[in-house]
Amino acid sequence: FDGIKNLIVGVTPPIIIFEQHLFSLRSDNIQLFKSLLIKNRDIIHGAFALTEDGKRVIFRYTLQLHNLDQNEFDAAINSLSLLLSEYHEQLIQFSKQ
Repeated sequence: FDGIKNLIVGVTPPIIIFEQHLFSLRSDNIQLFKSLLIKNRDIIHGAFALTEDGKRVIFRYTLQLHNLDQNEFDAAINSLSLLLSEYHEQLIQFSKQ
């Protein structure tokens, strides 16, 4: 999958969590946060999030583990791949701020 590197897949029953580090924050930037929240509205599955320390922006996708099939698993990765292909230029700009 293009652009996906070091994807973390964690299992914490009853969910499976996919996390992809996108970029580290250089400073608090209200406009950047606002832009990410607005983009979250367009993302059907998954969302931008901050790590617990608030220093990195990640894409996070969660699924119920019960009855998880291969199509759902693949859809999670495809969602991230699609986001990166459509939004990569903006993410690169954000990473420089």
